[in-house]
Amino acid sequence: MQYLKGAVAHIFLLIVNFCVLLGIMMSAQILASPSTDLPILNALLLGYMVVHTSILLSIQLGVQVSELLKKKLPILLITYYFSYDDHESIPEPILDPIRSKIAVLIILLIISGGVVLYPIFAIVGMLLLWVRLPIIVLNPAQVITYFTIFLNLVPPLLLITVAIIVVSIIMIEFKRQ
Repeated sequence: MQYLKGAVAHIFLLIVNFCVLLGIMMSAQILASPSTDLPILNALLLGYMVVHTSILLSIQLGVQVSELLKKKLPILLITYYFSYDDHESIPEPILDPIRSKIAVLIILLIISGGVVLYPIFAIVGMLLLWVRLPIIVLNPAQVITYFTIFLNLVPPLLLITVAIIVVSIIMIEFKRQ
């Protein structure tokens, strides 16, 4: 029963993370499109939001893969630190800011807007998925168009960066055990 609960929680969190990724991709498409005339402050704010949430998403995925390999329930980073009192110690060593520098980065990302930005991108991605899913069902060739957009918006360098962050979190976690 515990494994079923963990599997459902991991699948749900992966869907949420996928929605966040969709929101980031569509926002990056707005930034990259020369036809949109965004004021400079709006473009800077949207750029900050995209970069900030991309970093938080890659760390979230690394922590989730680590928890999946350890067969534990997934951790949602934007709520994790709020579930502990000031005097309690954090049970995960990689997420303890006293023991880990990556935990300090996570806390800085959460404080600097992660609590607000992550759900915003999740909702935007969920709405985009809800709107675009019937189009894909009615026109399967549309999948190729979306895959092309994905390949254009997620260049290999960004993909390599996310992969390095995910792998490094897993390596750090197994090094501590």
